Amino acid sequence: MTAFSPPPPASSSPAWLTDLLERGRCPDPSGPWRPGPSAAARAATVRDVRDGLLRRVVGDVVVAAGVQADTGVRARALGLLVPPGAVVVGWAAAWVHVGAPLPPPQQVQVVRPGAARHRSVGGVRLVASRCLLDEREVVDVAGLALTCPARTLLDVARTAPRSAARLRELLTASGVDSGDVELAVRRARGRAHVRTARRALAAAPVGR
Repeated sequence: MTAFSPPPPASSSPAWLTDLLERGRCPDPSGPWRPGPSAAARAATVRDVRDGLLRRVVGDVVVAAGVQADTGVRARALGLLVPPGAVVVGWAAAWVHVGAPLPPPQQVQVVRPGAARHRSVGGVRLVASRCLLDEREVVDVAGLALTCPARTLLDVARTAPRSAARLRELLTASGVDSGDVELAVRRARGRAHVRTARRALAAAPVGR
């Protein structure tokens, strides 16, 4: 008589946790992560996002649904997509500093040494350049290098002056004041479109 072997109990772990454990990784429930490269892992992630167990932060980076996507989580999430040694600038840096109502960036501008390259990672297009940055205007947030709020505002005002006023309001909560912005403008003197940025930023001072 053949002995009956009951089927193994169904796992109660969500697919995202099972996927991490199967790949030998110890998941940090409070941190963002990227799904594995296999089609099954990505399909499981899509399913868990749909079921409300996970939510997307930026690109294909996800986090447990109960985790607040604060500045640190946004920085850690974007850090999974940008190459080592890169400094995030422009709108992507603004998103890290501010979060909502700014949407997660689909294109991320970075400054990095070496040849400028454009490529896509995790559903996000990386646009690399070699423009000069003053090291005093680069900050570290949860391991991600990005421009400080004042320099970020200046860069956005140079390329999208009509958006400067709204971003100025949002960055005020990050401690940006008119002195910070004026200092960033002075440091960037002589670079392209700085006069345009100055006019846009002069329309309404940042903070006090």
